[in-house]
Amino acid sequence: MTQAELMAAFVVRSSYDRISEAARHQLKIRVLDTLGCAIGALGAEPIRLIRAQVEDFGGAEHCTMVGGGRTAPDRAAFFNCALARYLDFNDSYLANRAGRRYRPKKQQASSESPHQSQ
Repeated sequence: MTQAELMAAFVVRSSYDRISEAARHQLKIRVLDTLGCAIGALGAEPIRLIRAQVEDFGGAEHCTMVGGGRTAPDRAAFFNCALARYLDFNDSYLANRAGRRYRPKKQQASSESPHQSQ
C-alpha cells in the first residue's frame, strides 16, 4: 500500500467514539486555535494579496473562504490554509520578528562556517 492508501485506510476505520477523551480535548484545542489564527490573519497584508489573487483567478464558486466569499476548491484551500498558518508561522521558531527564517542556534553552529555572517 502507498502512504496515501495507508492514511485513507486509517481515516475510514476511525471514528470519533474511538478517540480517547484526552485526544478529543486536544483536537478541540487545535481546531479552535486554527480558527482563531485564520480569523486573526484576515487583515494581514499577505492575506489581502492572496485574496486579490484568488479573486483575480476566478473559478467556480463551490467552496467557502474564511471571512466570506466562495471560489474554486483549489483556491479556497490555498486561501484558507494561508489564513490558518500565517499567524502560527509568525510566532514559531521558524520566523523571527523581522520575518526572516532562521534555524535554532545549535543547528546554525553545526552547519555554518565561523566565517559566515548572519
